[in-house]
Amino acid sequence: MCVWCWALGQAQAGPWLFTADEKKSKFDIEVTLDLGLVKESDDDSTRLKGTIIAELEPDEDSETIRITHVDAQPTKSKLQLKYSFGPFGILGKANFTMTDFRFMLEPEDAGEAAELDEDGNFNQIENVPSMTGMVKYDLDTVTVKRKGEMDLSDPKEMQEDAPDPEPFDVEGQLTWDGDVPLLTLDFDIEQELKSDEFKGITVEVSAEGTIVARGERLVIEQPVLTIAPIDGGGLRLSWEPGDYVIEAATEVTFAEPEIIELDQGQAEYVAKPSGDQPQRFYRLRSR
Repeated sequence: MCVWCWALGQAQAGPWLFTADEKKSKFDIEVTLDLGLVKESDDDSTRLKGTIIAELEPDEDSETIRITHVDAQPTKSKLQLKYSFGPFGILGKANFTMTDFRFMLEPEDAGEAAELDEDGNFNQIENVPSMTGMVKYDLDTVTVKRKGEMDLSDPKEMQEDAPDPEPFDVEGQLTWDGDVPLLTLDFDIEQELKSDEFKGITVEVSAEGTIVARGERLVIEQPVLTIAPIDGGGLRLSWEPGDYVIEAATEVTFAEPEIIELDQGQAEYVAKPSGDQPQRFYRLRSR
């Protein structure tokens, strides 16, 4: 049995890591408290820091872009909001303090790749955001009198019938400074917070801003496949544990590969000789 084996990473568009320019990136948050008969809003503004991961296809003279990950957070350690309901606060007052606030977009919640026009403009639609952080609140109103803390990332803190986050569009522009990609993103997100802590009050969060970032190629370590012959003419394939599959094919192009599923934590596979397939090619790739 003649066997060729090597390790390859998962074939995909080129990933790039963009780091926000804190001096040029900004973030505005507005939280509206609706008591039914009256509602009030307050807002806070800050610079932004964080990272973005994007896939460009192809890497040079890119035709499409897909934002797959966003992790943006205010440079302020605290966002503070104050409310006074009715004339001279006759219907009550409220204070909100938000710490460790982050606006995030995970790969599974990102929209499809968007086309770039000749100026690098694009619009990636149907992105589902998430917000994390701690909210410390002090509610002293005619409908609710309560104080405490809420973890925005803990599903147990939210009501079961809480609405899903509204998808949002990412409008942006990709340009190049030599071989360095420059990315500008504009976002506008709205989300309603429903919690048992806020019964009697509707809490609506609106976050909008601009991220300006410089990119560098994201280096992904490829899985290493070790090959050793065993008695009987077979081969033992081994690797460091990870989330992989093995592809096997009779052609080096892997035009019609056989997918060999691996168990969680599996780090070894024995390839047995096959008389009807004297030549086999193997490669290890990420899922």
